[in-house]
Amino acid sequence: MERLKFYNIDDEYIKYLYQFDKKVPYNKNNKRPYIGIVLEIKGTKYFAPMFSPKQQHSKYKANVTHINIDNNLGMIKLNNMIPVNEKDLRLIEFNKIQDKKYRNLLIQQNNFIQLNTEKIRDMANKLYEFVTVDKKAFFIQLSCDFELLEQKSKEYSGDEREEQESNNKFIKDVEITCEVFEELSIIVKSLEDKGFKYIEEFTLDDIYMKNDKTNEFAPKNGKITDTLIIRYVNENDKKIVCKRRKHDNKGFEVSTEKSVLKVESVEDAEKHLNILGYTRFLNMVDKNYMYENSKFTAYIQEIKDLGIFLELEAKKDQNNEQNIEKMIEFVKTLNLKIGAKFDIRKADLLYTKQNNKK
Repeated sequence: MERLKFYNIDDEYIKYLYQFDKKVPYNKNNKRPYIGIVLEIKGTKYFAPMFSPKQQHSKYKANVTHINIDNNLGMIKLNNMIPVNEKDLRLIEFNKIQDKKYRNLLIQQNNFIQLNTEKIRDMANKLYEFVTVDKKAFFIQLSCDFELLEQKSKEYSGDEREEQESNNKFIKDVEITCEVFEELSIIVKSLEDKGFKYIEEFTLDDIYMKNDKTNEFAPKNGKITDTLIIRYVNENDKKIVCKRRKHDNKGFEVSTEKSVLKVESVEDAEKHLNILGYTRFLNMVDKNYMYENSKFTAYIQEIKDLGIFLELEAKKDQNNEQNIEKMIEFVKTLNLKIGAKFDIRKADLLYTKQNNKK
């Protein structure tokens, strides 16, 4: 029996599938590194995502939608598995992961998976039949639309891939951000009272770069608009992110032209950019707590040496102005102590604060 291996999956492919099925756990803004195993079901390869250990996993009732990994080492969510093309997968090699704690977690997860390969395959096939053949409402409600995603996956492997890659240069997600003067627990309770559910937490360690000769990506009048960032999420998710933003006449960001380059080492990436004339001018460490309800995605953000912020994004597609107005009104209903501005740019604030100290 072939061993199950660990893979990353292409972010753009996830974004493509998400537009057809909101149960696909969207790798929003590259904040969630995708790790999973690949199974074959009825002749189609499926990527089953793995989730880091969380307390609530122990409360899940046993069924074929998920597999708890022994000793609270995480969970395989079969209900979120998606069809995948080989070209969108990247094999994870444990010996190349420098973070020992993270590598050891993956090794322990892998040990469990190899011992339970047959059980995992059986459960995945059983869930697939419950959804696509038996049409059991309970499992349909919890799972991705496997048949629809198979069709869309095939389309993506052809001309649709080129069109998606071209369209994804221009991101239309609209967001608001405000400063919050409350304890983290109070913000969480306010969101939970509005029906928000905890999704995950992650930390972004961003190094902002600028060109000293041309001033490309440099702050202008204390504001950071276009950015060139070296981003570290974990040992398996390091990248250079370039963004060029467009704002409406009120200063709200309405679209972003974006490109991402995966890198093996943050240190080497910075050295290469140094050779090209770019130097760091800001380091922002941003711990995020992600929550969702039916209408919005919310990120509680703790910025090192700065404070706590709330970022809100609308799920439904409307025009930008309507989205912004509705999000502002919603935040006000949370009854939190918040700042007056909803177009906060956290990097600007941190840059100004650090420069005022000099």
